[in-house]
Amino acid sequence: MTEQRFHERRRRDRRKRLLRWTGGLGAVVLVGVLVWLVWFSHVLGVRDVEVEGTRTLGVKQVRSVADVRLGTPLARLDTAAVEARVAGLPAVERVEVRRSWPRTVRVEVTERTAVAWTRVDGDVRALDRFGIDYRTLRQPPRGLVEVSTSATDPRQRQLAVVAAAAVVARLEKDDPDLVEAVRAVEAPSRDAVTLRLSRDRTVTWGSAAKPKQKLKVLRALLRIRARGYDVSAPEQPTTRQ
Repeated sequence: MTEQRFHERRRRDRRKRLLRWTGGLGAVVLVGVLVWLVWFSHVLGVRDVEVEGTRTLGVKQVRSVADVRLGTPLARLDTAAVEARVAGLPAVERVEVRRSWPRTVRVEVTERTAVAWTRVDGDVRALDRFGIDYRTLRQPPRGLVEVSTSATDPRQRQLAVVAAAAVVARLEKDDPDLVEAVRAVEAPSRDAVTLRLSRDRTVTWGSAAKPKQKLKVLRALLRIRARGYDVSAPEQPTTRQ
């Protein structure tokens, strides 16, 4: 190899190394710019908070509780924290917060639905399917039954209401016609739910367990003219004249 070719080869190698070095540096710079753009700049910051799914709650109310600061880089938004704040609203059953690129936050709310009502310290309160009283009403709502309990211990009272609400919710789902015949639901304890039906009839339901089996047995029993029906032990149902 001549000396001239040797020097030309060295120059080509140096150029290749320089190109690789500058290319690597450019890639690092590009990544740095992208990281800054996404995580630290206001270019992709929150510009709008969209609230969906509200019925009784106000959009402004949800936005206020969500407390999403406009301009916060969307990538750095703590969606779990926003969900926790919105979930703190009594009327919210569940909430999902999602990033919608490039600059929007979507708050999807599912509000609680009343299946019954109860009285708490004299107030009429809506009850959801989980037995949570979440809203004060001006008067007893038409089309919903009252759930009452004689339990005085706060925990036992709550457990009784939860069981009663679960029974009503199940009946609404599986047998709406039967629910229309229910005039009130009493639950001295979580294992002693009783349905007061039209025509002065009583159904001893018991606990919220085995709802499908109990409902199937009750449908058959209701063909018998009686004042009382007991399906608390669906394997051994009884009637009372």
